[in-house]
Amino acid sequence: MQFCIHAHGIDLTEPIKRQAYEKLELALDRLEQQITCISVYLIDTNGPLLGGVDKACRIVVQIDKQESLVLEDCDESVHVVIDRITDRLGVAASQRIDALKLKQRGFRNWLSYRNTTE
Repeated sequence: MQFCIHAHGIDLTEPIKRQAYEKLELALDRLEQQITCISVYLIDTNGPLLGGVDKACRIVVQIDKQESLVLEDCDESVHVVIDRITDRLGVAASQRIDALKLKQRGFRNWLSYRNTTE
């Protein structure tokens, strides 16, 4: 699984990198076999001099050659936005993978039913 983190307008310190990596690892631990790539984008939308809810985080997760799972969130703090988005990511990725498994199982059941009726 590839992991990359990009920052624009945010000082990408070691604690921020470590927090992002640890939270992603925790959120996606049981799904690691199905995930091929994770990209994290951290952006200060209005620059370092202005405050407010301006720290945006976008996470793109590539799941087994399927379409990507994309989540976005904003907050005043980079640490808070990383915590919140990774919490949501664990649930969203589990739901997406469960849906893919169900779809594949349904297709296999349909094929086996079709082969027995011919």
